[in-house]
Amino acid sequence: MFGSGILEVAVGLAFVYFALSTVASHINERVAGILSWRAKDLEKGIRNLLSEPGLAQAVWQHPLIALLGSKPGRAPAYIPASAFSMALFDTVCPGPASADIAQVRFALDLLPDTSARRALLAIVDSSYGDIARARQGVEDWFNAAMQRVAGEYKRRLLWFTLLVAAIVASAVGADTITLAQSLWQEEGLRAGLVAAATSQSTANNQNALQMLSNLGLPLGWGSLPTTVTEWSLKVAGLVLTTLAVSLGAPFWFDFLQKFSNPRSSGLKPQTN
Repeated sequence: MFGSGILEVAVGLAFVYFALSTVASHINERVAGILSWRAKDLEKGIRNLLSEPGLAQAVWQHPLIALLGSKPGRAPAYIPASAFSMALFDTVCPGPASADIAQVRFALDLLPDTSARRALLAIVDSSYGDIARARQGVEDWFNAAMQRVAGEYKRRLLWFTLLVAAIVASAVGADTITLAQSLWQEEGLRAGLVAAATSQSTANNQNALQMLSNLGLPLGWGSLPTTVTEWSLKVAGLVLTTLAVSLGAPFWFDFLQKFSNPRSSGLKPQTN
């Protein structure tokens, strides 16, 4: 189709990786949702930020934050900086007094001596009596902390993504080396896979794995390796597939879009 066997093999492998990545991404999202990883990391980040357990608990349970959960009684997975700032000021100095910078500073003086109290006093003192400026300072402080939380979450998710990718690749028996050899040697198989890749769209991403099974690709564990060399190649092929799948569906979707224009409409697959 493209006039180049190497390019067609690359597109074919990319489509296999894309299909397996959609499965891995779905597993990641389900597990992260069931275990509430984002919400737990967010709560931990806020508690670390505010230092003092009583203050952290009061802010976390404030209606402005508690009601942000996707369901009643469910902890929020995301908090706008403005909501955090308002909840914090209202907790430290409840009611209309939270709009008075002098009363806010007086209330902060009464808090236990923690790193959070010192940080908040520095923010309030640098606002020069402007409550709006003080709130903005708290929002910036919160956003900086949440960037660190997001970084830690992504690092942990990276390792979990590698684990899921390894499980998916092993369960399907998707060995990159064997796949590449088969695609290179069998022009009909290569053409069928490339055709599937060029017709793929976000409307039928969920059918990608089914499409692979219908193409007669060398997947599964029907015939096991019998020698050390064969096992070494099999493991190496599975490792390559694992690393490729861990890059995620959006990565391979973009690759396919550049080389085979697989979509005519729809949105790009979401990241984790």
